Amino acid sequence: MKNVLNRVLGALVAGMAIVSPLSSVAPAITAYAAKTLTASPSHTQEVGWYNDYHHEIWQADTNNSSTMTLHDNEGGFSAQWKCGPNGSRGNFIANRGLFWGLNNPNTYKDYSAIYCDYDCIWYSGSSGNAMIGIYGWAQNPLVEYYIIEDCKNWSPAQVPSAEYKGSVNIDGGEYKVYTISRNAYTIEGNKGFTQYISIRQNTRTKGTISVSKHFKAWEDLSMKMGNLYECVFDIEGWESDGMADVTMNMCAIGGGYHHPEDHTVQNVNMEYNSQYKQMRFTWDAVNGADSYGVAVYLAGKWRVQEENITDTEYTTPKNLTLGKTYKVAIAARVNDKWDTANAIKNAVTFTVE
Repeated sequence: MKNVLNRVLGALVAGMAIVSPLSSVAPAITAYAAKTLTASPSHTQEVGWYNDYHHEIWQADTNNSSTMTLHDNEGGFSAQWKCGPNGSRGNFIANRGLFWGLNNPNTYKDYSAIYCDYDCIWYSGSSGNAMIGIYGWAQNPLVEYYIIEDCKNWSPAQVPSAEYKGSVNIDGGEYKVYTISRNAYTIEGNKGFTQYISIRQNTRTKGTISVSKHFKAWEDLSMKMGNLYECVFDIEGWESDGMADVTMNMCAIGGGYHHPEDHTVQNVNMEYNSQYKQMRFTWDAVNGADSYGVAVYLAGKWRVQEENITDTEYTTPKNLTLGKTYKVAIAARVNDKWDTANAIKNAVTFTVE
């Protein structure tokens, strides 16, 4: 989140790391690359569409950079991150899959099946925590959900407030199901929500995940699933260093799935001028946009700085405050409508030094 802030990763993966022995040899990573994205301390997030799959890379609280390389011939990707050691509070997320957006009328029952075929070669070191599996959000009720296929050094079942709901058998394995009540930043802003979590007991790194069967199993446990916002194959790391290569195909059969027309401002880059203490932003043009707007989060509110930008760049006033951290959102106007929700969701931050 981020964007959703900490993607509620802090809520899911933060905690006392329980370290287990791991091989010191990382597996070889082979990626059939078409597009590489980079997250860094000054550019913490990239989101967008590529080959009909939605993708996201995000990091926070680390001085290092991470990468996500999108495969060209299927929905897979590779990723490398460096967010350790223990105590650093470094966060990392990379995911790719299906995306409906806010206020989607469809639930999983509108599809005959939602599933993911995957094969993930991955490695995470001895520090921190990491996991792979399915991730997403749903609305009405507001739910953040995980189907965890494999995890390193920690499990959300260890959260003291996790409530065990039962056990289900899906795709040849047992999953223990938990819920956790949270109050944090979400796809709808700061508010309460519930996490639904299935954790595979005989962990694996390849196979078929019958996502719809998990949704049905949750509802059989009185855990209602509402309108789908996203469903992605997800890699997350907390205070860990690692790498992964995912071959993946995800489908929603029936129901007329198509990704929404995307008016999100993407590939925001920042260039700081230390002489004048000002930041220059550039971004990719949005199809159909007639202008762009820039807002800054100040004193608990978003305040518009400029809303009639006709080019794909903006430079702040001079003499920004040294040591101050700024949060900036850039929105596009298409057909007289501003995409403010995604602009705020994908806001960038920087600290003047």
